[in-house]
Amino acid sequence: MDEGAPEKRDIGVGVPPELEDGVYANFAVVHHTPHEVTIDFCQLGTNPGPSNETPLAKVVSRVHIAPTFVGPLLQAISENAFRREDTIQQYEEGGTGES
Repeated sequence: MDEGAPEKRDIGVGVPPELEDGVYANFAVVHHTPHEVTIDFCQLGTNPGPSNETPLAKVVSRVHIAPTFVGPLLQAISENAFRREDTIQQYEEGGTGES
């Protein structure tokens, strides 16, 4: 292993019962300061109001992360998105979608 690289280790994740259901979001707003990045996950209604009204996105969860975590988070999201696309393609081609 490269001496400069951090050692990889498994980390267990526990979800408290009150968070098990999660929340649905179909919109996000990202803003930052020099010390943190904030992601507001929102629900944006599908029923448009009058054309002169600005749609209102309801924040359902606000997450603050360290700027150093942005890169690993984007990489994890990207890897999972590609895996999902591969699974969908396998189903469309008649495969099981299991690896």
